Amino acid sequence: EMQSSAIPGLARPGGDQIVHAWKAGPQTDVLRRQLAAMPDGGTFAITIPLAPYRCPPGPYERACLVADYLKQHKPRSKVLVLDANPDITSKGALFRKVWETRYKGMIEYRPQFETVDVDPATRTIRFDVQDDERADVINLLPPQRAGAIAVASGLATANGRWCEVDFLTMASTVAPDIHVLGDAVQIAPLMPKSGTMANQHGKVAAAAILRLLAGQDPDPEPVYTNTCYSFTSSNEAIHVASVHRYDAGEKTMLTVPGSGGLSVAPSRREGEYGLAWAHSIWADMLGA
Repeated sequence: EMQSSAIPGLARPGGDQIVHAWKAGPQTDVLRRQLAAMPDGGTFAITIPLAPYRCPPGPYERACLVADYLKQHKPRSKVLVLDANPDITSKGALFRKVWETRYKGMIEYRPQFETVDVDPATRTIRFDVQDDERADVINLLPPQRAGAIAVASGLATANGRWCEVDFLTMASTVAPDIHVLGDAVQIAPLMPKSGTMANQHGKVAAAAILRLLAGQDPDPEPVYTNTCYSFTSSNEAIHVASVHRYDAGEKTMLTVPGSGGLSVAPSRREGEYGLAWAHSIWADMLGA
């Protein structure tokens, strides 16, 4: 859930035109129309909240795709990436390489720019420390938390935002008969809030519930895998992969030494793999 209340300006007149578009739907179309209307030579700004947030590499991927569009249709324009975090949170070296080569002079990255407010009337972003920044199109990602139902149910015990779980079963630590999946979970070390991980949560939870109903203990060492593709243009992508195993001593998921991997560089083949991954996970979860 987006904590829009953390950004007072979003409640002011015109605030509905400062979109996050972090959930597919009407806001996605608003952002598309704003980009289409932006003049050549204009500035698109995307703000990134402090981690954790849904899909760590997503904002940097979006910056690439917006730049890809602008490079073709509005080549004098600029993309500002205003990140509250001290550095790029995922695939940093790969994104930097793309920005320095494919989008040289178009994308500007600024770390430690924490957004605290926005003025919709003047399209000005305000930060906790730095000077204000104006942009023609503002894609503002507010801080995030588990959904309202989880918060209202008292499940969001980690800073009032995220739900702590037993990773053997994905059961809430405060309500063991309720299983929490996906982005709402207080993540383990190096475990991203990703689509693949949410899919894995569901499978581990389902298997554990079946064993518990049969009077058996859940698997004592569940393994979660993660793969995340990020498009750097309309047809090229990069990926990161990791494997996580439950550690009984730490009572959490830890990455398996030597597991996983990272792209060397963007490629069309990786773009094909990324689309194949999407169709595969849709079929797995939706039967489509």
